[in-house]
Amino acid sequence: MGLVSSIRQTLRLWLKSILPESTVKTLRRVSRNLSSPSRRVNRESLPPLQSRDLVEDLKKAGIGPGDVIMVHSSLSRIGNVVGGASTVIESFLEAVTHEGTVIMPCYNSADEAFRLSEKGEPLDLRVSPSAVGKITEVFRTWDSVIRSSHPFSSSCAWGKQAEFITSGHANGPYVCHADSPVGRLVELNGKVIGIGIPIAQGLGVAHYLEDTWDDFPFEVHSDITSVTYIDPAGNSVTREVARYDPKVARTRIDYPEGQWICKTLTEHMIRRGIMTVYKFGQADLWIMRARNLFEEMKRLAKKNVTMYLTEEKLTAENRDVVNW
Repeated sequence: MGLVSSIRQTLRLWLKSILPESTVKTLRRVSRNLSSPSRRVNRESLPPLQSRDLVEDLKKAGIGPGDVIMVHSSLSRIGNVVGGASTVIESFLEAVTHEGTVIMPCYNSADEAFRLSEKGEPLDLRVSPSAVGKITEVFRTWDSVIRSSHPFSSSCAWGKQAEFITSGHANGPYVCHADSPVGRLVELNGKVIGIGIPIAQGLGVAHYLEDTWDDFPFEVHSDITSVTYIDPAGNSVTREVARYDPKVARTRIDYPEGQWICKTLTEHMIRRGIMTVYKFGQADLWIMRARNLFEEMKRLAKKNVTMYLTEEKLTAENRDVVNW
C-alpha cells in the first residue's frame, strides 16, 4: 500500500472510530461521489480487462468448479474491467460453475435497522441495498441469488449450496453463529477470498470463533436487543440480535488501533501457509481455507492473540510474534 493510500486508510478508520455509523455512511457516499471521476479516468487509462482475463486469474489462484467461495472485494482496485461489476461477478460464476457456490457479504447499517424498527417502518431486506461495495450490490440483485435473514449483516449466495448457506441465519442472535453463512462456510471448508482489500475486511471467520467458542478470552458483544424487519421472503420478523460492543471494538483489526494487528496477522497467515496471494486484474487476491483460518485463529486466541490485540497489550505470553 502506498503512502497516500495508507494515509487515506488511517483517516477512514479514525473517522469510523469516533463518528456514528450513519454519519460515516454519509461521508463515505459523498467521498465516493467526489472522487469517482478521477478514479474512473485513472482506471480507463489501464489495459481493458475482459471476463476471460479474470477467469484465468481465478484459475491461477486455484479456484475452480465446485468451489464454495466467500468473496470480499473492491471494484476500483481491480482495474479497467469492461462491463464493471457484472463482468467481475460473471467471472466468479464461470469459475466455480453451477456445482459451486459464490457468497458475498451484503451488510447494511445496524443503526438504520434499529431506527426504522423503532419508528414502525422496518427495514426491508428485499430492497435494502448492500453497503459494502458495488460488486456486492449488483450481486444482491442477480438472478437466482438468495439473501440471508439478518437485519444488518446478511449475506447473499448463488449456486449449488446457496439455500443451505443462507437458510439458517435467523436461527440465533449472533451475526456469525453456527447456522450463519460464515458458519456454513466453515462447515463446508470453503474459501475466503479478498480482492483489493486488507485482511481486516474479510475476517468473518474470526467473528464465528467469537460467537461459537465458549472459551474465547473476553466478551465482545453488547446486550441482545429486539428488532423488527422484513425478511427476503417478505415476512415481518421480530427477533433478538446481538451487536458487537463498540468499546471492545476500538482496538479491533478494522479500526485505527488495529493497523498493527492487521499487518501482523497478514504476515503471520502468509508465513504459516494459510494465506496465499495472487493477482486478479490489477488487484492483489488473497485466499484462505475457512477451516484452516478458524483453527489458526482459535489456536492464537488460546495465547490471547486476537484481532483486538495491540502492541501495547503484548505480554510475555504472546510477545514472540514470529513464534505464534
